[in-house]
Amino acid sequence: MKRRFALLFALAACSGASNRPTKPTPSDETDPDGPHRAAVAAQVKPYLDAEVVSGLVVGLYDSGKLEIYGFGKGADGAPPNGKTLYEIGSITKVYTSLLLADAVQRREVELETAVSELLPPGITVPTKDKTPITLKHLALHASGLPRLPPSLGTEPKADPYAGYGEEQLYQDLLGTELQNPPGTRIVYSNYGAGLLGHVLGRRVGGGFAAALRERILVPLGFKDTFLGFPAGTESRRAQGTDEDLQPVVPWTFDALAGAGALVSTARDQLQLIDAELDAAAGGKAPLRAPMRLTQEDQLESTGGPNTGLGWQIDREGRYWHNGGTGGYHAFVGFDIKSRRGVVILASTSSSLVDRLADSMYKVLEGAPPVAAKFPAPEQLVKFAGTYDFQGQKLIVTVGGKRLYIEGPGEPKHRMSPLSDHEFFIEPIQAAAVFREEEGKVKALLFAIGEHTLVANRVEN
Repeated sequence: MKRRFALLFALAACSGASNRPTKPTPSDETDPDGPHRAAVAAQVKPYLDAEVVSGLVVGLYDSGKLEIYGFGKGADGAPPNGKTLYEIGSITKVYTSLLLADAVQRREVELETAVSELLPPGITVPTKDKTPITLKHLALHASGLPRLPPSLGTEPKADPYAGYGEEQLYQDLLGTELQNPPGTRIVYSNYGAGLLGHVLGRRVGGGFAAALRERILVPLGFKDTFLGFPAGTESRRAQGTDEDLQPVVPWTFDALAGAGALVSTARDQLQLIDAELDAAAGGKAPLRAPMRLTQEDQLESTGGPNTGLGWQIDREGRYWHNGGTGGYHAFVGFDIKSRRGVVILASTSSSLVDRLADSMYKVLEGAPPVAAKFPAPEQLVKFAGTYDFQGQKLIVTVGGKRLYIEGPGEPKHRMSPLSDHEFFIEPIQAAAVFREEEGKVKALLFAIGEHTLVANRVEN
């Protein structure tokens, strides 16, 4: 990213079984009279009013009972429902890891199988300190591979993975230097997850798409989960939008499909939660053995973050994954203890969607939190002005219901609201907090990781 403002931030950032309920049948449509509709709507409303998202669908799971609620714009501008299609981005990694677990259960591979054993002769896979990359390393983001292959570059693209095929993947493996010895550090890598899908497709046979469909999607009974939007589904696609709610093109994948190629519906993702919870309870769900393997905490003994194969595990013991593409953001999670789960699919690329997940769990518990309170358009005016950041002038402006920030030689970035004085800059993953003294805005503080940077307001 050749933007001075963004580059500065990047540099700073571097310094027991139970009886299974009757199998649920999710509704294709939303439920206007559902028991939690009002509570869900209250949580979602601020995000729609502040134009954080153009539309979203929420799926709730509670011990076999399903609810689906749609808000804002879905396919053809109508409210979304249980069959509206969305890109789910990195949630694809859950399914790629499930394909790995299935292959392990079939004894086709082991978690410790070296990746090099599953590639054509002569294809070089990087090592470090004589440690080879294994399938488990790829699934846990512990391979040492960087976030992206070298040839994809770092410049933003409308469709960043388009045309990236097998030949490029093999060339990149030849020229990649690992950042860390495999198994020593967790560094999120789409490169590694895509490589995992590729080698599993070779081992199972027929390629990743065919293997995933035959081994995972069909056994789960999914009807609306695909690698990319299929022809004939245009009337069910939610139009993806960027952080400024402008329409964007879908993402397309080839060799790295295992990292983020899936599109799906709230209905299918609720079926995933149902199967995962049944597997955890010792039931007879399809793929129960592979699912139980993916749910095992792979890093508990190391003292690192709780991580399953494909799943993250939060402090409450809830399993989750999110996903974002150029025009969509998605969240899927479940809690084994309470047998509850949440699905959120949004047609805007905003990671703030994840903040709704915890609220939805509280809605299911009967204790919905106070809804987010974002500043009204007229309240944004006080933040507008010029701020001095290490000699650079940063300009904050208001456009309708939105706040923007612009640095020298770069385009405006949306500042999406977190509260009445806190905002989030999506492209650089930075929180921005306006500091007031005696009722006047005096400075803008940026929080990136453990770093806090200050830009003082320039008085006119």
